[in-house]
Amino acid sequence: MDRRGESLIRPFSLAVVLHALIIGSFFVAMSPEAHTVSPPQVQVIQATALTFAPSEAAQSKARAKAAAEAEEAKKKARAEQARREAEAKRVAAQKEKEAAERKRVEAEKAEALKKAAAAKKAEAERQAAAAKAQAAQRAAEQAARDAQLAKQAEADRVAQVKQAEEARQKAAAESARAQAAQEALAAQRAQEQRAREAAAAALATQQQLEKEKAAAAAAEAKRRQDELARQEAEKQKALEDAFRQAEAEAKALADAKAKEENELALLNALASEKAAANVIDAMTTRITRAWRRPVSFRAGLEVTIRMSLAPNGELVGVSIVRSSNDALFDRSATAAVQRAAPFEEVTQFSASTFEEKFRTLTVKFRPED
Repeated sequence: MDRRGESLIRPFSLAVVLHALIIGSFFVAMSPEAHTVSPPQVQVIQATALTFAPSEAAQSKARAKAAAEAEEAKKKARAEQARREAEAKRVAAQKEKEAAERKRVEAEKAEALKKAAAAKKAEAERQAAAAKAQAAQRAAEQAARDAQLAKQAEADRVAQVKQAEEARQKAAAESARAQAAQEALAAQRAQEQRAREAAAAALATQQQLEKEKAAAAAAEAKRRQDELARQEAEKQKALEDAFRQAEAEAKALADAKAKEENELALLNALASEKAAANVIDAMTTRITRAWRRPVSFRAGLEVTIRMSLAPNGELVGVSIVRSSNDALFDRSATAAVQRAAPFEEVTQFSASTFEEKFRTLTVKFRPED
């Protein structure tokens, strides 16, 4: 593999590793376990002062208020559910968009590699064809020179034989002509030598031109390779900038989600506290209605009662914590609690909320005249 192939493979491998790191960080940041926030501890005073004999208008108002608050809680729950579904859809759409972007980047890289390989192959084929043509041209020129030299040599040989024959036939009479012929032959040979030297010089010039053409072709190939390397470096820098931007956007999204979950946990805690207070008020109203006034009742009596409930609202036990020193009044208070049971309102709460607020309730029973 040449240096250009290595320069393309290394950035491609780095891009794949960076994609994997960014996607892993995004999924870790988006996981619910990474943003779980424990709700704040709520202190509950489990002592309720009861006031008996409310008016029918007050009771109707309390019922209407409880119904309105229940309806409002349902609306909020539906709105929260819709918001969560919208958020889930938005996250899914974001993931699909990121997957499409990764596919597009990978396709561009593959296309760039394919184009670079095709350009390299075409350049190699062009150079091979040029070298083959130059070799054929040099062979043709050498063959032409060899043929010319052979033809000239044959002509020289024929002339020498003819001259020798003529010299043998006319040696006596034409010694002067023989001498002249020898001088002409020497001159002709000198001329042939000059022609051979000129041909050798022309060949050297041709070879020098060919070397210069080869050097120019090598310089052009190096320039193209440097240009491809520069373009690849620019593409790699653009990819790195895109990765950094995607990482910053993922971090901002994770921070926003953590803030939203914190606010949601606080709202849920406040809603649970308010709902518990409403249920305790409803239980108080039912106990008040279930109380039967003793014959010997006198104003100013007060008894503190402790109730134990099961998760399904059943009354497990009721006891006197502080007596009113009136046995009939104490018994009427515990009987009112037993008649008001079961308290099914507590089943709407989670196990932790039930244990904290409803497992054991202590109330002060103080009727008025």
